[in-house]
Amino acid sequence: MWAAPASCRRRAALHRKSTWPRWTHRRRPRPKPRSSKRTSARPGASALTTQFDSIAPGLLADRRLAPYNRGVPAEEPGVDAVALGRSVIEEEARALSELAAGLDRAFSDAVTLILAMPPAGRVIVTGLGKSGIIARKIAATLSSTGTAAVFMHPVEGLHGDLGLASASDVLLALSKSGHTDELVRFAGHFRRLGGRLVAICESAAAPLAELAELVLVLPRRREAGPLALAPTSSTAMMLALGDALAMALLDARGFRENDFARFHPEGSLGRRLLLRAADLMHAGPDLPRVSIDGTFRELLAEMTGKHIGMACLVGDGGRLVGVFTDGDLRRLLERHERPTELGAREAWRLSRRDPADVPVSCSSVAPDTLAVECLEIMRSSAITSLVVTDADGAPVGVVRLQDLVKAGLA
Repeated sequence: MWAAPASCRRRAALHRKSTWPRWTHRRRPRPKPRSSKRTSARPGASALTTQFDSIAPGLLADRRLAPYNRGVPAEEPGVDAVALGRSVIEEEARALSELAAGLDRAFSDAVTLILAMPPAGRVIVTGLGKSGIIARKIAATLSSTGTAAVFMHPVEGLHGDLGLASASDVLLALSKSGHTDELVRFAGHFRRLGGRLVAICESAAAPLAELAELVLVLPRRREAGPLALAPTSSTAMMLALGDALAMALLDARGFRENDFARFHPEGSLGRRLLLRAADLMHAGPDLPRVSIDGTFRELLAEMTGKHIGMACLVGDGGRLVGVFTDGDLRRLLERHERPTELGAREAWRLSRRDPADVPVSCSSVAPDTLAVECLEIMRSSAITSLVVTDADGAPVGVVRLQDLVKAGLA
């Protein structure tokens, strides 16, 4: 039997593939449906779950996870925390008592040395770490109580800030051990400039103390707290010693309240000691002033136009005779049917709380009266406005209670 050559058979096969439906030779087997049965857990999974369940409460209690544990009640500190806090304070108090008992001639010599500085001299306070933070506060206290002082970081001083120092300055260096390398090197360079050095440390034999003219020795006390590592008792003693120096210098200079107010002009004490009636009064065109011989209409127009709630009544020579207030106006309207027909003097008389009373002169103060004194007068007299008069008794301004409140005095 005849058979077609192999080449013909291959061409025929290719022809059949190209003419058959495309899906017949590209069909893929359908995937088997997944079983609905759950696979068994991996070996050891139950053990892992049990282990997590055992540590989960600890994770929830961890304060580092506090933002993620909202709604989980945190444990409150118990009596142990209170007892520990009390013991820390008591330990620091004992350290301060020992420091106070041990103050000697070196302290008074340090005060004398600082007072002997030339007018251009300053106290440069320095320290590193926690001692540096205490040094900043001591410098601020000295500056605010009449002793020119500035904080200088010892490392910055070694890299240029030492140019601010001069032979007229006194360096107050704080270090518990007295061995801080950067501080010792900084103090040495300062001494080479000709400045004087007062050291505060625990040992008079420390390298820092050996460079100093005077050493204020701190008692060797255990740091407060369970670890006795964090600076607590030592920094408390440094701070107290700095405050003691500042107060001793303040007393020696005769520094008083007015001097303190000059250095704290915007503080509460500064305002109480510096603000005067002249600083707060409504004066010039804002001052409501009417002649006692004028009409009630003039009086009413002046009160309405100046928006202060009162008007000054002046007599001959412009001297103050009395005041007419909003309360006086209400009483007058209750008692008189036609007040516009009255004169200012008659209206003033009829507006008294008791019409039978003779009008008396009102309270007044001088322009240089302290604002706090004005406040006390208003409180004791139960009034809300106070007239300011000059040496001739003429009104020059009015201070209101709300002005004193706005200034932060009430």
